[in-house]
Amino acid sequence: MNPTKAMVNEMRKKYVVHGLNPADQDYRQMHKYADDVLSGKIVSGKLLKRAAERHFKDLYRSDNDPTFNYYLCPTKAQKIVTFYKFIKHTKGALARQSVKLMPWQIFLLSSTIGWLNKATHFRRFKACTVFVGRKNGKSTIASGLALYMLVADGETGAEVYSVATKKDQAKIVFDDAVRMLSMSDLKSVLKIRNNRILYDAEFGVFTPLASDSNSLDGLNIHMFVCDEIHAWKDKNLYGVLETATGSRLQALAFTISTAGWILDGIGKAMYDDGVTILDNYSMEDEVFALIYTLDDGDRFNDSKVWIKANPCLGVSVQYDDIERLCRKAERITSERPNFLTKRCNVWVNNAEAWLDMDRLYACSNPEADIKDFKGRKCIIGLDFADYLDLTSICYLFPNNDGTFNVFYDNFLPNSAMDKVTEQMRQRYLNLDDEGYLSILNVESMDYATIGTVLEEACQLYDVETIAYDPYHLTAIATQLEKKKLPMVSITQSKANLSEASKLLERYIQDKSLIYNGDKTFEWTASCAVVKVDDRSNISVTRENHNIHKIDPIIATIIALSMAEIQDKPKRSPYSGRNGRGLIVLG
Repeated sequence: MNPTKAMVNEMRKKYVVHGLNPADQDYRQMHKYADDVLSGKIVSGKLLKRAAERHFKDLYRSDNDPTFNYYLCPTKAQKIVTFYKFIKHTKGALARQSVKLMPWQIFLLSSTIGWLNKATHFRRFKACTVFVGRKNGKSTIASGLALYMLVADGETGAEVYSVATKKDQAKIVFDDAVRMLSMSDLKSVLKIRNNRILYDAEFGVFTPLASDSNSLDGLNIHMFVCDEIHAWKDKNLYGVLETATGSRLQALAFTISTAGWILDGIGKAMYDDGVTILDNYSMEDEVFALIYTLDDGDRFNDSKVWIKANPCLGVSVQYDDIERLCRKAERITSERPNFLTKRCNVWVNNAEAWLDMDRLYACSNPEADIKDFKGRKCIIGLDFADYLDLTSICYLFPNNDGTFNVFYDNFLPNSAMDKVTEQMRQRYLNLDDEGYLSILNVESMDYATIGTVLEEACQLYDVETIAYDPYHLTAIATQLEKKKLPMVSITQSKANLSEASKLLERYIQDKSLIYNGDKTFEWTASCAVVKVDDRSNISVTRENHNIHKIDPIIATIIALSMAEIQDKPKRSPYSGRNGRGLIVLG
């Protein structure tokens, strides 16, 4: 059953108490908060609205659908809220003051703890997944909940763990809990011993745990907290922890994190699973998902949308601080991914993700056709690969108005198709079907094919230079030079390519680079990341060589380096179309 909008509105009228003040520590804030989200009183993203709708749909089914196995227990929902009076802030201006939960935090905690199974009266949610921007009180929520699960959940022998891939990271939530405990009345029943918080009366323990610990065997987990799971590269760790909850009747896996840039990690997988759960009501009834993030189409520098990722904006997240960081992200491209992940809670390819894809798409002109450039001055950039990477040729045509048109030939040996993931295989097949990639029936990249393509280009266009990276290409370059092709070697060093890379970024920003909608170029542009040295030189690379490709981007940079930066070789009887001569730069 999927309750209708009218049914949702019926529950809003039934449960929402409009007289509550935001500071009231009342579990019924969960109803009012969800209502404020749906009414638009709180500026919210699509996924938060889905969570609010789910809340009222669940209430309707609990009241009216006998097949729905869960109910909201007011006593449990209030108990977790009341528990936080024992929790004190540990940092900043509010240090040593009792935590006053904000409405969104009550929505999160009362939902997680308050929903029970009608038959067993054990907790409904086995897992809780929360993604929210930085500085929104994640550690306070997680540490307080961990102490609750240790001492107030009624579980004898509770084992609670703060988990990360490294011990130092795992101790962040645990150390917060220790500081909270030192200022709390709870210290009369809990003891701190050697990186453990002990609840001797019920044989409970709370301790940090890392994948580099001596052993993960033998755990009997009541709750584990995954803090900043976006940084986890080990997908197996979460599975090991989840398995270790099997003998508990109401164990809880609690994940709270910001977005990140490890796109093939467990963090992104859990984020995507949360999105799927929120987008498909009743698909999964035992996982609570809450995601604060920008919507598609929102601009990161629009201050009106920041609250979508930062429910504590104006409280623990200060406007002037986020404005300052936004200005920095606007000025410095390499700072933008950090702002997107940490402040906007948006996943990106890498912390140093490079090109603004919206601006790149604005440079697309699908009507551009390379056939119309016959006889035009052309500079070719070539990035060659033997096996798994693409071989890319960039044809760069300078225009009289200072802009450039670029077109591409991209090649891949068929043997590479057996060595990539199914996702990559489908991507390559689609690009081949669309005409943006040529999959060749060869074991390794065919030198003869490249030679033929370049010779034909020199017949069709006024090719000034063919600039290439000499790695793997010296032999064929010598052969082509003997055929009077204007070959110029440019080594892929920072000295040669840093300034050209910056030019590419600038030309995309001001729409001086025009491409024909090439999907391979677009995909590889999204994979490109940059590293910056202490002299502000940048080098373009990719995070994961198996799933990220950047060869058309490198070919473009090589062509731009030749067109705009390198000293042009003069045509003579010994170079260019009418002569011979191999030129090496760098």
